[in-house]
Amino acid sequence: MTPTVFDTSRLLELKGVKHIVLSPGSRNAPLTISFARNPNLKLYNIVDERSAGFIALGIAQQTKTPVVLCCTSGTSLLNYAPAIAEAYYQQIPLIVMSADRPVEWLDQRDGQTINQPGAVSNFVKKTYQLPAETKTETDVWEYNRKLNEAVNLATTGSQGPVHINISFREPFYPKADDVLEFSDDIRIIEPIRATQLVDFEGFKETWQQYDRKLIVAGQGSFDQELNSMLLRVNDAVVVADVIANLSGEQCIRHQDLFLAGVSGKLAESLQPDLLVTFGRSVISKNLKIFLRKNPPKAHWHFDTGMHHADVFQHMTQIIQSDVKPFLKAVSGLQPVKPDFNQQISRNFVQNWKVEDDKVRRKFPEALKTVDFCEFQAFAEVLNLIPENADIHLANSMPVRFANFIQQLKPDTEMFCNRGTSGIDGTNGTAVGHALVSDKPTWLLTGDLSFFYDRNAFFHHYPMGNLKIVVFNNAGGGIFRLIPGPANLPELEQHFETRHNHSAKFTAMEYNFDYFVAKDLAAVQKGMKGMVKDEKTPKLLEIFTKPEANSEGYQKVKEAVK
Repeated sequence: MTPTVFDTSRLLELKGVKHIVLSPGSRNAPLTISFARNPNLKLYNIVDERSAGFIALGIAQQTKTPVVLCCTSGTSLLNYAPAIAEAYYQQIPLIVMSADRPVEWLDQRDGQTINQPGAVSNFVKKTYQLPAETKTETDVWEYNRKLNEAVNLATTGSQGPVHINISFREPFYPKADDVLEFSDDIRIIEPIRATQLVDFEGFKETWQQYDRKLIVAGQGSFDQELNSMLLRVNDAVVVADVIANLSGEQCIRHQDLFLAGVSGKLAESLQPDLLVTFGRSVISKNLKIFLRKNPPKAHWHFDTGMHHADVFQHMTQIIQSDVKPFLKAVSGLQPVKPDFNQQISRNFVQNWKVEDDKVRRKFPEALKTVDFCEFQAFAEVLNLIPENADIHLANSMPVRFANFIQQLKPDTEMFCNRGTSGIDGTNGTAVGHALVSDKPTWLLTGDLSFFYDRNAFFHHYPMGNLKIVVFNNAGGGIFRLIPGPANLPELEQHFETRHNHSAKFTAMEYNFDYFVAKDLAAVQKGMKGMVKDEKTPKLLEIFTKPEANSEGYQKVKEAVK
């Protein structure tokens, strides 16, 4: 092992890396030794690479710092791919480091000699190939320069993962008498990004010309300053999914329910002249459909990385800026024709609030009218989760239920892997959060998502603040709730994939406190046990019947429509 390779962890530490998620192997031994002998880094050794990838993603998401993923050669890297893709679309900085065979052995049918460079190129900002030898000054310069550049690229602009591939020749392990010490003169290249100041004076004037203004927030982290700014923009409607993490009372929250099938004069009364968007993905399908069918005259999208994600299909301007300077500029502005235009603006805001209020008032009563079902149980669980918690929502129905219910409590932040919207890695992401957070970490998940990622618990790191609620409907319940498969003869076997498994045995294997519920009273009792303490991980399994779930879900939606 050369001094340059051993210095790898020290360079990464100086660049702001604090957490390393290792997948064990031999080819990556030089990196493992460098990381393990750096006392300033926190290491997690996770055997299953797919789970390791999502645990690293969860750590980076929670700490808002770059996290290193490190694996051996071969298919290890390919198993990181789902988490890398999720990090790419969520703009999370993962530093993916894969050890590799020397280039002359690629594709030679020797062990673990797959073609690794470019293997995940569709889902990283850039791939770097570090030199196999670091014996000459030029080799050392190249190794150092590329490692600096990789971290800088991952953490600036629109953040995201990078892939660093390193070929190692044997021997991988130091000799017994080798002295390994970090160098004192490691070169660090710091990025200083010139901030392009957008002149919002022109935007202010244009903003005043529009009477019916709609602001849609995509997925984002809780930001108190952003919430305060939106409160001061009083002549626009603000629509927020549950994963936008906006806490303002002025936000429209039940758009996915009241916009379903809206048409005619009601649709006209809700159609904006100007649409302003920021953040990442939007859950609300009915909002997307509505704005595609009832387009604004102009659509401004704010994105620091200039990514042209035109989900509403009518984007007219993309502004390379954070949205906050813009909101500050337009706060308190009045229409250019005060009397007439103010009334139009007030009517537009009021129209959205009236429809939102109707759903909000009807929803609690509608839940009481149905027999015990998943939707009802989910609402009760959300209601009973205490304040000051992080809540992870699995994809498929949990995130949809939460977006319908929109029950937000103070100091509670919602997370979901909506970059790719897959069911893989939900457990791992929540585990990553729990490992580095002082707050209780709740995971609300379906049975298939939970069983799919059980290896996320296959380690010895404490997770006393992890609380998991598994909604077990014996399969993929979403296929009874979406148009198409519900009446097919292939439903149970090929879409729902019916099963009779229980999470009880996973809880026993990993020493989780286990609770079970099959009715609403048992849900309430189980939740009391779940919030009792944070000494051990806890799991509540709620069993429901697919047929009752479908019936109850449709009944509630019709009651509040």
